[in-house]
Amino acid sequence: MTNKGIITIGINGAGGRMGYSLVRLISESKDLQLLVAIDRPDHPRIGEDISIIAGLGKSLDVKLSCVQDRKVDVIIDFSHPEGTMTVLKNCLKYKSALLVGTTGLSKEQINKVKQASKKIPCLISPNMSAGANLLFILAPQIAKLLGPDYDIEIVETHHRFKKDAPSGTAIRLADNITARIGKKIPIHSLRVGDVVGDHMVVYSCLGERIELTHRVHTRDVFARGALQAARFLAHVRAGLYTISDVLKGKK
Repeated sequence: MTNKGIITIGINGAGGRMGYSLVRLISESKDLQLLVAIDRPDHPRIGEDISIIAGLGKSLDVKLSCVQDRKVDVIIDFSHPEGTMTVLKNCLKYKSALLVGTTGLSKEQINKVKQASKKIPCLISPNMSAGANLLFILAPQIAKLLGPDYDIEIVETHHRFKKDAPSGTAIRLADNITARIGKKIPIHSLRVGDVVGDHMVVYSCLGERIELTHRVHTRDVFARGALQAARFLAHVRAGLYTISDVLKGKK
């Protein structure tokens, strides 16, 4: 951090929907400063001021680039799996903490982040919202309490532009439930319109149905969660953390 206690931030995927939300919320904060905005080399607006691209009314004097050329306290990654691997190398080089919100990472790519966490603070989460992380906890508990007579399936809905299916959140939900009850959980994915993100766990037996649902109305929910996690990562030692650690304030 700077001498004034300001946490410096870099965004990988700054030229995307989540990137715009992060840029706007950082510009409105008093304890965060955006220094690095990164996106893929073929992004049509490379070299332009990110504040102009994101539609802000003031300049942050940060240009959209395809490389990280300076140290920041935390890199927030909402890009694509290959982009995550590229920025991971730079985080190790500059000793920047890494917050990964990118979904669709392979087991090998996740393992690379885990290895890097021995040297820098890292956090991987398919969903940065508090509500979704509560769902990760409650869904398997309900499955255990209901018992084997209930069928359990997951339905997730996202906007038509989302590339991966099922979503990382749905996969995490299914894995958490399976770990609790030892039963594989089917996932149904819808890609329609401009839906930000809906996840529903359905529990049903003969005669009744229970639906546990989380709906996101704005990407700002993810962005605020990511910035809360970035503040957390800026103050902890090297290690692999979760959103649950952030919510608990674990050091």
